[in-house]
Amino acid sequence: MDKQCPSLKRDGNRCLGRVPEGCYYCWVHDPANSDKRRQAASKGGKGNRAKLSKNLHARLDDLIEQVVGGELEPYPASIVGQLLKVKISLMELERKIKETEELESRVEELTEAVATMEKEERRRGA
Repeated sequence: MDKQCPSLKRDGNRCLGRVPEGCYYCWVHDPANSDKRRQAASKGGKGNRAKLSKNLHARLDDLIEQVVGGELEPYPASIVGQLLKVKISLMELERKIKETEELESRVEELTEAVATMEKEERRRGA
């Protein structure tokens, strides 16, 4: 019979995950799965970023053609270029925030794993 995972979630509540036979943690908290979790998390949203990047390239190419072709005055094109630069900066900020959150999550997982191992060692030594 599966038992409940001993790990705590970010909100401080106990994990409700079930631990498979022969394991100590649920799949999410098992340190053996950390690489698999990281790989899955790193794949999230990458398709959207690539699509957005292609759209930005296309938009910039259109602006260049419009300015060179005389369809758009340089000043309005310059403003649009500045706004696109702001959008790119925002994308970079979002990427950094996501990386920071992933690192915080990994540190939290490691901290929980060490704390659990220490408790287990104290329990065995007592």
